[in-house]
Amino acid sequence: MFLAAGAYSKAVIDAVHLDIADLESLGAEARDAAALGFTATACIHPSQVAIVRESYAPTVEQIASARALLAAAESQPGVFSFEGRMVDGPILRHAECVVARAGLREG
Repeated sequence: MFLAAGAYSKAVIDAVHLDIADLESLGAEARDAAALGFTATACIHPSQVAIVRESYAPTVEQIASARALLAAAESQPGVFSFEGRMVDGPILRHAECVVARAGLREG
């Protein structure tokens, strides 16, 4: 599902969390959904928005890693190795998405 959605530049949105008052569980579910590759989690109440946004925001470490990878890619044609890992187009696109999400967080 995630690969098909990504191939067509479509978002994959996680289902709503029905217990409006239980923001702790919502945060755990949203962090899990983000780790699985969902683009967002739908909210049914304004009180849920902040925790969902925070759950999908990249960490400082993820932002730094993505920026370092993209900087290294500037001097590397095609597939290359970075910090012992293979890097190709999809990995670079993921890093670009992390940096874009960081811009939303920082801006």
